[in-house]
This record gives sequence, structure tokens and C-alpha cells, in this order.
Amino acid sequence: MTMYVFRCNDCGPFDATFPIGTAPAAAACPACAAASAKVITAPRVGRGATGYSRAIEQTMASAHRPQVVTGSLPGSARRPVPVTRNPLHARLPRP
Repeated sequence: MTMYVFRCNDCGPFDATFPIGTAPAAAACPACAAASAKVITAPRVGRGATGYSRAIEQTMASAHRPQVVTGSLPGSARRPVPVTRNPLHARLPRP
């Protein structure tokens, strides 16, 4: 569904929703029922609340309001440091 803008001479602009390509040149004003002409604007197509759009919104929100993480991610345990017998490795700095 696409939202279109119509302008009533008495009440001013209002939005109406029609399927793409089926919007009439004039629609009835919801306040006074007068015929109102369609205003030429870019159609506003809604995306709905799909998983994809929610993921995009969360990504955009995290750029401005990042969440504070207090622990490690689930399933990400520290890997054990491999034991080496090489005497040259004994002089390397330890984490």
C-alpha cells in the first residue's frame, strides 16, 4: 500500500492509502467529504515490520546509541594457551 497526499480547499492536506497505481485524481476529505485533488509528491511506500527492516533499524540505532556489554558473548570461552617446550618461547611476553 502506498500513501498519497490530497489537499482539501477547506481542511488542508490529508493522507490516503491506495494500492500502487490505483490512486484516483481526487478523493473525499475525511473531515468534510469534499472532493480533494491529489498533490504531486513522491509516493510513500511502507515496508512493514519485517525481520529485515527491524535488523536495519537496530543497526542504525546502534551507531548513535550503542549498548553497553558487560560480559562475553555466549559460547565464546577463552581458548587455552598451547603449551610449548621450546626454550626460546619462555622469553616471550605473556598476556
